[in-house]
Amino acid sequence: MVFASRLVLCLLIFVAWATAQETTRFRMWMAGQEVGGREATRMESGTREGIQTREWIRLERLGMVVEQRVSQTAFRDADGSLEFTWSIHLAQEPMEGRALWRPGDPTRLFIHSKNLPERVIALEAGTVLWPLAQDARLREAARTRSSLHIKGYMPALQQTTELDLKVIGAEPLPGFPDAVRFKGRSREGAMQTDTELWVSPTAGEVKDSSNLAGIPLLVQRVELPTPAGVKPTMGFFERTLKTLPPHPFLPWLSQATLRWEGPGDQLLPEDAQQKRLGPGRIHLTRAAQPNRQEATEPPVQGPPAAQDAPFLAPSPLLQFQDPAFEGLLTRLRAPVGASRWELAQRVNRFVFDWITEKDYTVGFASALEVAHRPKGDCTEHGVLAVALLRKLGVPSRGALGWIGAGGVLGLHFWVEVELQGRWVPIDPTFDEAPASALHLKLGTTDLADLGSVGWDTVATRFIGGTWAPEGAWAEGIRIRGERVFLPDGAGLRLPNAGWKLAQGVLSLIWRGTHPVEAVPHPSAVQLNASKAFQSPRNGRRGWWQGLTKTLWVQLDAARWVRVSELDERAAVDLLDQLEPLPLT
Repeated sequence: MVFASRLVLCLLIFVAWATAQETTRFRMWMAGQEVGGREATRMESGTREGIQTREWIRLERLGMVVEQRVSQTAFRDADGSLEFTWSIHLAQEPMEGRALWRPGDPTRLFIHSKNLPERVIALEAGTVLWPLAQDARLREAARTRSSLHIKGYMPALQQTTELDLKVIGAEPLPGFPDAVRFKGRSREGAMQTDTELWVSPTAGEVKDSSNLAGIPLLVQRVELPTPAGVKPTMGFFERTLKTLPPHPFLPWLSQATLRWEGPGDQLLPEDAQQKRLGPGRIHLTRAAQPNRQEATEPPVQGPPAAQDAPFLAPSPLLQFQDPAFEGLLTRLRAPVGASRWELAQRVNRFVFDWITEKDYTVGFASALEVAHRPKGDCTEHGVLAVALLRKLGVPSRGALGWIGAGGVLGLHFWVEVELQGRWVPIDPTFDEAPASALHLKLGTTDLADLGSVGWDTVATRFIGGTWAPEGAWAEGIRIRGERVFLPDGAGLRLPNAGWKLAQGVLSLIWRGTHPVEAVPHPSAVQLNASKAFQSPRNGRRGWWQGLTKTLWVQLDAARWVRVSELDERAAVDLLDQLEPLPLT
């Protein structure tokens, strides 16, 4: 759910190509909407020359506003040494850092992220770091009308970049009569985009027009006129959501087969939960509960083994060495001697409860910020859970892909923990441990830096199509009198009642007709706005909202259902009588 807000950073590979003393400014459009811009100012300080850049973006995501900013200063000393400092505001608390490069050690870049140990990046020979060197290469290519290939590195995002351009020819733009048009591809990390770039031999970059999986992107100098005929289109994030046919027990499915409906064949990774059945077909299975050996494995103590080290390390996104995490562990109250799986379950529930504001206004907060401000969506749940798990000695990583929930297949971020060599998915956004079957994984990340997250690849992968359930989506549901259940036996029973299934929608026939749906753990906001009940007969808890006549029922630690169109008396009686059938 964070890619749309990072898109600007991915596209602006060439930072601050200004050689004049005045500030150079750009405007930015995405999907026909002006969403931000950047400005660059060249500076001189004694024997040092520098470039200060500022980039910003303001996007709407599902009706909520996300604002992000990146500022960077690059200095070059007389001996050619380079120093970079940056501040990245993806949420409220900035991620800050500093990088150093020396001409006597050209293949190493030393990264100093705030509150973290030094990191050394190995650079390919010929990597261009200094912005004005990139600018000079572009201008020369425009002057000679020649092709261009540049490999670079973005210290702030800790990502490699690459630009491969072929000259199309002279194409004057208003105020830039010597502009030359190039066409080719640009890359940052794993993300590649087709691009058209206009460069002036005297003024540098003038305009960059790209198309990323059908999303038009435009960055151009403020001197150019506003593009004619720009019409806003559907927002990027909204275009990534795909509808699913309704299924009343979606979170309880033990398995499902999906078929790709779109161009090409989507090659997805395989693991115990995800198997390819052939071109364009994937079979998903709910992760098995840990066996005895897995469930009792202790956390790592002392120096980790080489294979575990990347999944126990701190990073700019996971600053769990900060004292704030000691306070969270006190609240967590992990028992002495708890196993990895016990800790994973406890952290999963703790993070779900800790993040009380479940919303989309946060771009991508670090775990430290979420420790201070419990607010955000799946990425905030994921990074906080990984940070706490690593602090407790449980090797963990992030997983990226799509999830089926609430009638849609949408972008998602969840967590995997390592038990006896098996990576088990948990989902703190929905309080699932293990996670439900409908988690379609595209990749994993050790969260070493922003660039490793991979939202760029995930967000653009399926825009041209979708994964749809194969066959009749709800054909496995069976109704037998007062019982309704799935093939594995999971389901519901209500004495002296009936059930009706029509086009994937389940209704309870009891004192009227009431839609019933299995749902993830409701948020505290939903439950706090409701009246709480507890059955004296079975101890089961329920929350009834009078305004919508909706009852949420907690059947057991892992399962919830929502029943609609119930008055208060019926809600109390239903809570006494509704019985869950075992989830296997």
